[in-house]
Amino acid sequence: MRKFLLEAEQVELRKRELERQIARDKAGDERKDSAVAKGKLFGDAMRVSATRMCADPIELISFLRNFDQLFAVYDVPAALQAILIRPFLNDRVRTYLTKLDPQVSGDYTQLTDALLQEFKLSANVYLERFNTCIISADDMYVSFASKLTGLLDYYLESRHVTTYEQLCELFICDRIKTVLSEGCLRYTLSIESAKGTG
Repeated sequence: MRKFLLEAEQVELRKRELERQIARDKAGDERKDSAVAKGKLFGDAMRVSATRMCADPIELISFLRNFDQLFAVYDVPAALQAILIRPFLNDRVRTYLTKLDPQVSGDYTQLTDALLQEFKLSANVYLERFNTCIISADDMYVSFASKLTGLLDYYLESRHVTTYEQLCELFICDRIKTVLSEGCLRYTLSIESAKGTG
């Protein structure tokens, strides 16, 4: 009988130890799943992979595209994206963030929209930069071609060009704009701007 009681006590002791271990494991899992822990984990991954934003506003698009790709690769939750991008922003953008509503600066999609609007990156800006882009002494022809390709891609994307026919139409429209009178050109550009295609 005494042996049976000792075995029952041991079973009860093991059961309590197992319950304590389950509780410790559960607490550890909750800590791992906390926003702070996830933020640190994803922040460490971003520090290794991301580059800092340069001063040229036109580079904002490629900077944001890079982060979109990183967020997709690392499967970063939407709630953390706006926070994780902040250390990589340049000083001008960080200053601008202080003026934004916290709801806007805390949401990655709203934040990127606000930045694009603040820097006035429109189709006309991309076209102007494409047409006036020159190769610098530090540039290699490959990097210069890459810069031109990026500017042209941004321009075509901002004009919603997806087919060859649309591309031809766009080139013709742009060429016609070069021969319009100043008043007519301003009117055309204001209509494009109102439609969101300018």
